[in-house]
Amino acid sequence: MSKMRESSIKKTVFGAILVAIGFNLSPPIAHASHHFESKLAQQHPKFDLTDMFVFNSDQRGYTSFMMDVNPTTKDKAEFGENGVYSFHIARGKSFSGEGLTITTHLEGGQLVFGIIDGANQAVGVKGKVFGKAAVGKTARFKNGIKVWSGAAHDPFVGNSEGIIGFLTTLIGKGELELSKFNNGIDLFKDFKSSIILIEVPNKMLPENIHVYATSAMYNVDQWVQVNRVANPLVTHLFLANNKMEVSEHVHHRPDSDLSRRYAISGMVLRAVALDGKKTNLVEYSDSVAEQLLPDVIPYKVGSRAEYRYGSVNGRKPSDDAMDAVLSLFMGRKVTDHANTFNRHPTKFPYVVPVK
Repeated sequence: MSKMRESSIKKTVFGAILVAIGFNLSPPIAHASHHFESKLAQQHPKFDLTDMFVFNSDQRGYTSFMMDVNPTTKDKAEFGENGVYSFHIARGKSFSGEGLTITTHLEGGQLVFGIIDGANQAVGVKGKVFGKAAVGKTARFKNGIKVWSGAAHDPFVGNSEGIIGFLTTLIGKGELELSKFNNGIDLFKDFKSSIILIEVPNKMLPENIHVYATSAMYNVDQWVQVNRVANPLVTHLFLANNKMEVSEHVHHRPDSDLSRRYAISGMVLRAVALDGKKTNLVEYSDSVAEQLLPDVIPYKVGSRAEYRYGSVNGRKPSDDAMDAVLSLFMGRKVTDHANTFNRHPTKFPYVVPVK
């Protein structure tokens, strides 16, 4: 194929992608993972979920569910009043109803924990209370569930400056510059988060689960979902901070996710076409969208969790998730060069608490 014809084909492909993903692409903001994704999250950071993990506990026979909350956290954990934080644990990827939801909400300085049958209950539902624990303390309840909450150093490791430069060039100039990651700066090494950790006996869980987390608050006269998290960087990288798509994503549940497959497929197609190292570009791009949506993390209960390119089975705080999703985005192994994995203890509570 002549270079002139190849260039013409690329221009046609990129033009089609721009039409597909719309013209409402916003400049990448100064964070990654899931930070300040919506107006509600910006206005109410105590309900801003920034990350979620599901992994095998250090105690045999238990599974850990952990969420990071409130990127404005300083020296002590801060959760929001008049709201609820939830882990949605489904038996199947379709979220047709089978499974359970474990919730917690702040009441009088304590976190109150509840459980509900079903993985996709109405926003704001808290379930049947099974225990209470002071913020910053560890507690174990009669049903075997163990919990911890507190302020900790943010476990996410990622080159935020690199992803901003990478996306700005990819979207604005139609150029692929992985060199934008070469500085290797981990923005999150100095961040802190408010952590909610729940360890659940495996006997309470289905064998194969699909998990996501939500936060909700009572706003004026109704319950609203503030944020939703599962796979890292879905909104910032794969949806390119498109305000309309991001809003639809974080304020709704996985059962509506298939309507956004076109946007993820379009972004991946743009990147792999520019990269020129893969064949079957459309097929690969569609496969990435199919893998990421519905936006849930699969995990085989009792197995070793690992979140990496080519294999997702739960996610540990120590997994290099940004490298994994960047590699998925490009269809080959790449890195953000940020590797400060020095705040990831393997024992409960799996984070470094703020002293």
